[in-house]
Amino acid sequence: MSLLAAVLSLARRLVHRIARQLQRNVIFDIALIAVVVWFISGLSFSLVEGVDPVTGLYWALVTMTTVGYGDIVPSTGAGRAIAMLTIVSGIAVYTALVSVAAGTIVEAAERRRQGYIRYRGVRHVVVIGWTPASEAAIRELRGRGYSGDIVLVTEKPAAVMRQIDIGGITIVRGDPTRRDTLLRANVPRANMVMVSTNDDAKTVLVVLAVRGLNASARIVAEALHPENVELLHKAGADIVVPTRDLGGRMLAASLLEPGAAMFVENISRAEERPIELHEMPAGPYAGRRYIDVLLELRRKGMTPVALRRQGRLIANPDDDMVIERDDVLVVVVPSTPAAQEAQQPSGSEQGAREQWQPSRTYEAS
Repeated sequence: MSLLAAVLSLARRLVHRIARQLQRNVIFDIALIAVVVWFISGLSFSLVEGVDPVTGLYWALVTMTTVGYGDIVPSTGAGRAIAMLTIVSGIAVYTALVSVAAGTIVEAAERRRQGYIRYRGVRHVVVIGWTPASEAAIRELRGRGYSGDIVLVTEKPAAVMRQIDIGGITIVRGDPTRRDTLLRANVPRANMVMVSTNDDAKTVLVVLAVRGLNASARIVAEALHPENVELLHKAGADIVVPTRDLGGRMLAASLLEPGAAMFVENISRAEERPIELHEMPAGPYAGRRYIDVLLELRRKGMTPVALRRQGRLIANPDDDMVIERDDVLVVVVPSTPAAQEAQQPSGSEQGAREQWQPSRTYEAS
């Protein structure tokens, strides 16, 4: 008996909760009024005209929707009065219903445009902060063929909408240091997160919050000052890019070693770049010497320049280094259709590419 009483009490509370939610819904209120008018008109018509209730309800529905088949018409004065009231009330109710429904749809679209939404997708990319670096990163993602969902978290969505012309971007408005904002962007289910806020202190807080919500996502952060790189690594960032420091080194290299600077510029160009830098899984070449793999890839138009192994970047590996199954090759690829086709991974390679094991440090050796 106690179990039955508990179930009945739970069902009663659930019904009351649903009823309260429905009472707050204007569309539900209007629909309820429409049903009441329909029943009253139909039953009144059946009593006055001497027809059965089903016929009266059929007549009321046809009259309220202004269809007017003409198969049933009032023959008494009272019936005509009921018909006039039904027509007027039906038009008013359906006009109100359509207006409220349209307003709700427009409001929902505007809230989405302004970023007041909760994103429910998974395995997406979250970009936190709207800066020149994050805008360039989003364009680069699309330019490299990434077709997945990108969620942009920003406090000023109006500025984004004025500037951005990239499709497939979902905007979530809010303070990125707040947990509820990150939850609305579904950070716990994201695959990768990029943080660029134009404030290293704020970036550290965001990285800490993101890592606390998602222990496995790849987190890439921008550091404005090189002294904050290690701090961002400790906060949980897998890769930290010191953009200003890199820019300064590029300027110096352009003066002293213009060829090297031109190479970096070519692989970094947003459009019409002659060469590109890509990663490809080295699993199919496991057990072979690096020099043999290099020669084979050169025949396909690709040039390996580095190898990533267990979070460490090995630039210009030794010729006799043996490739391991989990290694990833960094290759230079000409921007030609033939080279791009040759560089496309097989099904097993693609699966390996999608795997990501977080690592806190990346060092060149």
